[in-house]
Amino acid sequence: MKMNGFELRKQQKRKDIMNGAFMLFNKEGIKKVKISDIARFAGVSQVTIYNHFTSKEELVRAVMKEYMHQQFQIFKESVEEERTFPELVELIVFEKHKAVQSLDPSLLQEMLTTDEELKEYVDHFYRTQTLPLFVQLLERARERGEINASLSMESIMFYLNALKTEVQQVPAKTWSERKDFLDDVLQLFFYGLSGGPPSDRNESE
Repeated sequence: MKMNGFELRKQQKRKDIMNGAFMLFNKEGIKKVKISDIARFAGVSQVTIYNHFTSKEELVRAVMKEYMHQQFQIFKESVEEERTFPELVELIVFEKHKAVQSLDPSLLQEMLTTDEELKEYVDHFYRTQTLPLFVQLLERARERGEINASLSMESIMFYLNALKTEVQQVPAKTWSERKDFLDDVLQLFFYGLSGGPPSDRNESE
């Protein structure tokens, strides 16, 4: 059903509020940001914010859920595009540094340790949406011979998560200005310290 002008403006205001809240939370931290700060930044009244969200806590949850869904959609569309495994690893691990809006990992961690409702939502979403798609990706990579078929799914996911955790500690500016560093990290991920797959090393000897 097509929305009328009033509904469109209402949806746009909600979007403006959430975008403003995301930027302020990410920059200042959730505790420091007040509803009045968000209203000023988004160009709306505090009353308008409370018409959309009953509390600051509800707004925070909505912002986090929206960000999570956006990141999942990027991942899902990439998997459906039939990208190679190396391309997808680069996307999964480094996408946050390429995005216009990237989330400070400490912000999400803060929410997951203080908001049980959000934690349960994220855990459920991971089990029912993200994990099945990720397993599908790894199985496809195995069939194509892009990863070692003898490795367990558990060990592969542990390795990917460990790399992503470390990557998140590096300032985004480093990745954008140091492509050589990015290339080195990807090289280490796929070939370790050996310098390349066995076939490449044999040809150079």
